[in-house]
Amino acid sequence: MIQRQVATLQERFRGCLVGSMIGDVIGAVVEAESPEYIAHTYRSIDEILTAQSVPEFTGPAWQVGRFTDDTQMMICVAEWLLDGEPRSPERLLARFADACEPWRRYGPGTEAILRLYPEHKAEWRQLATAMFPYGSYGNGSAMRVSPIGLACYSDAKTAASIAVDSSRPTHSHPLACQGAVLQSLAVAIAAGTASGEFAPGAFLQPFRASLTYFSDLMQDTSKFVRALDAIEQGLEHGTSCRQMSSVLGTGLAACEAVPTAVYCFLRHPDSFARVVHEAVFVGGDTDTIACMAGAISGALLGAAAIPEHWRRAVREEEYSVDAIEKLADRLFEKYAGAR
Repeated sequence: MIQRQVATLQERFRGCLVGSMIGDVIGAVVEAESPEYIAHTYRSIDEILTAQSVPEFTGPAWQVGRFTDDTQMMICVAEWLLDGEPRSPERLLARFADACEPWRRYGPGTEAILRLYPEHKAEWRQLATAMFPYGSYGNGSAMRVSPIGLACYSDAKTAASIAVDSSRPTHSHPLACQGAVLQSLAVAIAAGTASGEFAPGAFLQPFRASLTYFSDLMQDTSKFVRALDAIEQGLEHGTSCRQMSSVLGTGLAACEAVPTAVYCFLRHPDSFARVVHEAVFVGGDTDTIACMAGAISGALLGAAAIPEHWRRAVREEEYSVDAIEKLADRLFEKYAGAR
């Protein structure tokens, strides 16, 4: 058990959304780089944030301090949950399409769906399989579900249901839906932890229960089951995040990125800064892994745990750190303020 000061629930809502954005902003600087390259080039997160820009494969250089599609779509999910209209996957897809700015590094499959949607609204259900016959199993739906975990922090069943609905418009493959459910549950469990004690081992128990929903539908859950087994063994033996990432993977697949993000959090549950450092320095899809790990850590520790100079490094005008905190406050008022 880890003893810690307990953040208020409203502070956790703020910490989750801001933590998600901060992880994305930092991880974007070294996205797709190897852990060897990152360790050789940078000694710390602070050093990463001192850069003004980094080269892109195509187009203008990436400006350090900007967020990627991870945060852009997370904002859409939050606003979808706040919308007074009936909550439907199609309405979420419409929000994604309206907000899409391709320079924020949208994946090619998602970008194609969002580009096609305005002219094929009646066929929106088929768009998710337009590029991949069985739908994408990437981590694109898991990276954006943190607001769902917050909204349903006391109701895991509802969190899972809404997470699946939010995944289907762009990532309809069972593995993507499973990853979105696990990430939403991770946030929900972290935000709903009531006492000052946190047990990393017990954190994983609801994950296995949630996978039975998919296995009952005759879906293969073995990839995530094996990942959870590896996480438990890694925690038991004190395996480093870098070592564990070689087992779990750091690629674009949900079954790699989600478990790695969860492990980074569970390995250092008392330090937001350490969680994000580990999530960035494992390499691979660093913006998404750090985004998800930062969301979980922020949901447990609250906004005060996020280093102030990291917050100041964000270079966004419309959705600044303050704006994201206000968005979190609106979610809190709607889903937790009256409790």
